[in-house]
Amino acid sequence: MIAEVADLLYHEAELLDAGRFDDWLALLALDLRYWAPSRADLARAAEQAGEADRLPLFDEDRDSLTLRVRRLDTGLAWSEIPATRTRRLIGNVRCEAGIGERLRVRSNFLVWRSRSPGGESILAGARHDVWSPAPQWQLHERKIVIDHRTVENLSLLL
Repeated sequence: MIAEVADLLYHEAELLDAGRFDDWLALLALDLRYWAPSRADLARAAEQAGEADRLPLFDEDRDSLTLRVRRLDTGLAWSEIPATRTRRLIGNVRCEAGIGERLRVRSNFLVWRSRSPGGESILAGARHDVWSPAPQWQLHERKIVIDHRTVENLSLLL
């Protein structure tokens, strides 16, 4: 199962890097929650207890992500003109049983992005996902834990 899930995450990264956002949207369940908690400077125990989860950097659902993707085609998404070049690296994929047929998947990521000459950055973190395998793989939740203290322009999808 781990190899199948890892391949799914690699495929998802490839879709996003290639700008195939409609194909990526097809992986998202109707009940999706896609969010990133803020990471205030808390003690490790407080952060592990979820105290940083109160103020998310973003908290979206399938509809809002669909609107973000549609906006890219309007020419009005100025932060994406020219389009950001990205390369996602996914690793340390771990799976555990979830509720019912859903599977909890944890992975780490590095996202390299280039916006303009000299505008390159690397974003690192972890993702805590809930996927269901049937009838096709669907993402139900993604919690994105960004390791950076400050983050600029989160227009890209993680």
